[in-house]
Amino acid sequence: MFEVVKSSISFLTPIPVRGDVEVLRRNLWIFPFTAVLIGLIISIPLKLNILFLSLLFYLAGEGINHIDGLADFGDAFFAPDSRKKQALKDTTTGTGGIAAVVLYLLILHTTLQSASVWQIVFAQVLAKYCMLLLMYISRPAWDGMARYMMEMIGKKDLLIGFLPLLPAAYFSGIASFAAFTMSVLAVLSMQRYAHSKFGGVNGDIIGATNCIVFALSLAVFTVLPSVSL
Repeated sequence: MFEVVKSSISFLTPIPVRGDVEVLRRNLWIFPFTAVLIGLIISIPLKLNILFLSLLFYLAGEGINHIDGLADFGDAFFAPDSRKKQALKDTTTGTGGIAAVVLYLLILHTTLQSASVWQIVFAQVLAKYCMLLLMYISRPAWDGMARYMMEMIGKKDLLIGFLPLLPAAYFSGIASFAAFTMSVLAVLSMQRYAHSKFGGVNGDIIGATNCIVFALSLAVFTVLPSVSL
């Protein structure tokens, strides 16, 4: 179990621990559990009342891998159909990718300052769960890390990975149900779009989904009143 936790932390965060990808892909259910740690790290400025450092702590907890995926997806989204796959694979970042990242960071800068600790934790757990959901219902677009991970995902990962959502939803309020519903719809939309335009999903699309769900969930908490259960 310790090796599973280490591998997940190594894969999902910039925390310098040594992990084993082979162990991780056989235990993908650990993603939402690791998200609790990430959410708590991101919440540190809120507890210390140093909100201007919220984005810095977000990067400390999440790293830039998923943001990089969002940038690549942004480039592909705005590219013409004939160049979408090429744009997704391109290692350089274009205008579409920059726009997507800037918008994402602006949303985080606004919402992280008004969210509660449990809302941030819930949004992170939901983001990681939606990564699992997307991998489970999708096919890989081509060979790569996404295919390697998706080969091992099963119902067990979805069932066990759902467990951290329950206490997080309880403490984050009724709005968490709206966030969950909208996030699942976002995953279904992403799956349909990716299959239509790319023939499946890759690591960038999975990472972009993480960012979209995290920002969407925090936006829901900002717009809807927080009502404790």
